[in-house]
Order: sequence, then C-alpha cells, then structure tokens
Amino acid sequence: MSSPQPPYQRQFRHKAPTCNRQNTGAKRQLYTATHSRNSSPPEDGTSSWPEMPTLSTNPTPYQIFQLDKTAPYKKARFYELVKLYHPDRHGHCCDFPHIDSLPHDTKMKRYRLIVAANNILSDPTKRRAYDLWGAGWTNHTDVGGAPNTQDPGMKTRWSGFHDNGSPAGNATWEDWEKWYRRGTPDHQSPVYCSNGEFISFVAFVVFLSAIWQASRVDGHQKHFNEQVELIHNDASKNLHQRRSETRELSNDSAILRFVRAREHRTNTYIVGTGTQRLLIDTGEGKPSWSACLSSILTSERATISDALLTHWHPDHVGGVDDLLKLCPDARIHKHSATDGQLPIEDGQSFTTQGAVLRALHCPGHTTDHMALVLQEEDAIFTGDNVLGHGTAVFEDLTTYMTTLQRMHEHFSGRAYPGHGAVIDDGRQRIIEYIEHRQQREREVLHVLMEARRSSRLQNEDTNQGARTPMEMVKIIYTDVPETLHEPAARGVEQVLCKLAEEGKVVRSEDGQTWLIAGMSSSGR
Repeated sequence: MSSPQPPYQRQFRHKAPTCNRQNTGAKRQLYTATHSRNSSPPEDGTSSWPEMPTLSTNPTPYQIFQLDKTAPYKKARFYELVKLYHPDRHGHCCDFPHIDSLPHDTKMKRYRLIVAANNILSDPTKRRAYDLWGAGWTNHTDVGGAPNTQDPGMKTRWSGFHDNGSPAGNATWEDWEKWYRRGTPDHQSPVYCSNGEFISFVAFVVFLSAIWQASRVDGHQKHFNEQVELIHNDASKNLHQRRSETRELSNDSAILRFVRAREHRTNTYIVGTGTQRLLIDTGEGKPSWSACLSSILTSERATISDALLTHWHPDHVGGVDDLLKLCPDARIHKHSATDGQLPIEDGQSFTTQGAVLRALHCPGHTTDHMALVLQEEDAIFTGDNVLGHGTAVFEDLTTYMTTLQRMHEHFSGRAYPGHGAVIDDGRQRIIEYIEHRQQREREVLHVLMEARRSSRLQNEDTNQGARTPMEMVKIIYTDVPETLHEPAARGVEQVLCKLAEEGKVVRSEDGQTWLIAGMSSSGR
C-alpha cells in the first residue's frame, strides 16, 4: 500500500501543465507560489528522496535538500546525501539497503542532481536566477513544463529559450550563460590538421625564416665591409699625409709631432643599455669617427638622445654636425651653451636606461670644463683635466688644483679620460697629478732661490737673480727634448702665476723674468 502523496507534490502535478504557453510574469508568479510553501521533509529522514509523479520528473533543489525557499542554505544535508549517492559508495551503503538496491543509473542521476542543486543554492546569484527563472535546472515542470519545441526561435537560437529572449522552463545553467552573453562574438574555434600538414607548415616557416636571416646577414656584412673600407681608406690617407709632412723633419721634430698627434686623438663614450643612449664628446669631426659611430648604433639598434660636451675645444665638439646627421633628434649640452645647445649645470643629472650621469663643473683645463660621474660604477669621465697618458694642460693652475681635489672627492672607481687609455685607479692618478704639480712648484722655487743665492755670492745686481720661464725649463726639464721646451715653458708660467698669487714670487720690472718675493731691484 503506497503512502499518500505530500501536498507539495500534488500542487506541483496540478499546476505544471497549465504553464506551458503562459508569459514570463505568470511563470515567475507560479514558481514563487510553488516554493513559498513549506516543503516538509519525507518521513524516511536522511536517506529519503522526494517522490515525483513520474520517473522522468526531477525534484527541485529545495525539495532535494528539504529546504524552505526563504530559509538560508546550509550544506549539512548536502554532505549527508553525497555520502549516500557518491559513485565510490555504490554497493557500500549497508545502513540503507533500499539505496543500494537502486539501479546504478538512478543513483548517478540523483548524485548529479544533488551536486547541481548545491551549486545553485550555495551561490546567491545562481539561486536568485533559479528563483526568478528556474535557470540552471533541467526538466522543471514546476516552471512551465517542457520547453515549447514548436517555437522556431528555440531551434535556431538556443536550447531552453523562447523567442522573446527570456530564459524559460527547460534552460540549463549553460543556456543561461549563453543568453547573458548573447550579442558577444563567439570564441575562435581551433583549426585542426593532420601531422603531415603541420610538419609541412613548420618546414615552410623555417624555410622562410632561413631566407630572411640570410638576407639580413648579407645586408649587415655589406654594411660592415663598407665601414671597414671607409676606416681603412681614412687611416691610409692620414698615414700618407703624416709621412709626407715628417719626411724632412729631424728626429726631435718628428717626436714632437707624434706626441701632439697622439694627444689630439679624442675619446668619445656611448653610455647606456637601451635604445636611447648618451654620448660624451663628439671627437674632431673626422669621417672615420662618424662611420664608427653609425656602425655601433646600427649593431646596437640604438640612437643618441643627448650629447654631453665636456668643454669647447674643437677636438671635443668637432663631430656635432656629423652626429646630428645620424641622430637628428639628439640634444646637445655644454656648460657655456651656444646657439641650439642646452646648458649643463653643476650637479645636473642625465638619466638613460642602465646609467645615471651627474655633472660636475671642473674648470682648469678650460673655464667651461665639465666632468661626469657615472653613478652605477662610481666612476668619472674626466674630459681633459686628467688624461690616460702624460699630464694635462690648464688655463689657470690655482683653479686646476682646486678642481683636482674636488674630482678626487666625488668618485672611487675608474677614470675615463678624454685622451688615452682608461685609468683603473682614477683617484690614485689624481693624487699623482696633484703631487706632480706640487713638485713643479718646489722645483721652480728652488731654481729662483739658487739664482738669488748665486747673485749674492757674485755681488751682482739683484735682477741677475731673476729667471725667465724658458731658462727655468732648461734647468728643470733636462730629460725633455728641446722641441718640447716651448709647451713646458707655458706650464712653468702657470706655476709662477700661482706662486705669485700666494706671495712667493714676483714678476720683475721688465715683465719677462721672475724673482723670489722680497728681492727689490735696488737691494742686494
């Protein structure tokens, strides 16, 4: 004898067929009325399953979990049912033989319904969509019965939707997502091919890549050969010119010319790692420099954004025009800026990818001279204040000595000079420069002191104790060829001017010679 059907099942059976062709508002009202009543739990307790009028009719999520529509969802009932109907438990529910006796397909169907019901009721958004439209649940006769298969829109657009575009009775959650995303383009479908076609395509791409690489390498090789040929021609021209100029010179004159030529080979530096880089100085303006710069920028796939000129001398600014031909957008910076240039201020920073340069105003070699500190290496670009070979010339020795001391305090690594090789211990080289200039001062004072002592011993006029810079050079620079005495005399003149500022020497009345301070033209 079968047990009587619960009231909610009778309500479900009587109301469902009347909703098949009703509008959306009627469906919503009926759905709400169906679930607003209390779904009392079956008498079987935990293992009970809602009884349906037909085998093909599924219970609602609320019926499965014995939950009132307005009650908050809790997962206790879900965990209990999963333990009973999980596929791994089939045949092992000893406490519930009536479940074990069910066909496997029936238990799997119930398990899927349990999981689907949990997905709907545990998500507020999906639960509300289900409450309004029955979305996400299959074969809900309580929301209008089976979908209207006579509606052409159902066949041509989506499963489970009426032609008015609203979700209807038999819509699944995937159908609801489709309806929500209606109007958005479909995702691109994958293209399948056979293994042979794929291998042929890969081989074709590799073949095209090989041709492109070969063309690219050939182009680079031609450009490289052209640059090498240009540099060789320029070097041969310079060598021929120097041989012609020195053919009739003496050995001392040839040495002097060589030293001067060596000093005028200017170093230029490209700073940075990105596509926009900094350039320090531009050389003398020789074609070989322009060709070399072009080759480097091409190989590095970079350009010059800013050129920083350490000072105004032609061997440092001569290549500006060539640079602007290669990099028309480059900005030119110099301390004492002229037309079209930007000024460099003391302490100003220049930043590019991989490097930051900080400018120092370092007069001495020239009044507008700048040095640049490379922060990443704690190194310095010295310009012509400190060289990689020999000593530097200067306009004012007092200012130059102050500058050397300031440069010494602003870095601790390498020094990159305007001429000559890179100096690994830049601070030590600056100390050597300072000590060298102090030694020259002592030598000049010693020469003048000896001249005064000699004139007193010989009872000569005090002016006989005066010496010209050239006379001092011949005494001090005994190991230097006479062809270099003239530039050495200019250096001695600078030493004498510094000593005069310090009150240690004075210029004589004739303006050509110098004396130790304190000697007069009338005293002995």
